[in-house]
Amino acid sequence: MGQFTTNLRRSRLALLIPLFLASCSTPPVGSQELSEDGVIAAAVVVGPELGHLIEAVPSNWPVEVRPGRAIILADGSLRADVGPSIGVDDRPGITRHLRRPQLVSLWRRLDELGLGTAEAGNFTGNPKLIEVGDREVVQILQLRRADRDWIVLDRFTVPEADVESDDAPLLRRRFEPDLSGENSRMRAAIRAIAALAWASDVPPDDTVRFPERYDFGPDPWARYRPSGSNDDG
Repeated sequence: MGQFTTNLRRSRLALLIPLFLASCSTPPVGSQELSEDGVIAAAVVVGPELGHLIEAVPSNWPVEVRPGRAIILADGSLRADVGPSIGVDDRPGITRHLRRPQLVSLWRRLDELGLGTAEAGNFTGNPKLIEVGDREVVQILQLRRADRDWIVLDRFTVPEADVESDDAPLLRRRFEPDLSGENSRMRAAIRAIAALAWASDVPPDDTVRFPERYDFGPDPWARYRPSGSNDDG
């Protein structure tokens, strides 16, 4: 009887081991889209003439053509900043931390656009050395995944808009820039990254100036004042 029980236990163990190993080897959902060294970096650089137009009335321009920089690391930290002084090699401050499902969704979106593998790379030079024309937009994606690095670059020129006959200053009117030369895949990728960085087609209002308020700590003279006094001076 004892030998029979021992054999039965061994049989059960032999059945359980393959199931245990199979469960351990099965990756969690979405892990195939993520990599421990995954990096997504995006930059938009514009020419000087176009930069003046955008800076004058940023609301006339969609987010994917306004100068900016975003970096997303494998741990979910997202660094982002916007402005004409932002360069391709800048490292902005941390804006937020993304959750794993957000990282998975972003990489999956890049895969859907055909940009998520090294085969999508179309630029092998140094992005910092790119010369940008006066009315040109350069969109750059620098990606790293599974020990492979690649750069996707798109550039196009925004033609001059026709000036209306009323001689009103062009920069004071809302108009739709001609972005027909823009690559739709890069546009979608940049916009997806911008959305995670809380950037949209409506730029932040930089004209608002808040007063600076300083905290000097507790009032050292409070104990010498009569009780109930509201004098802060």
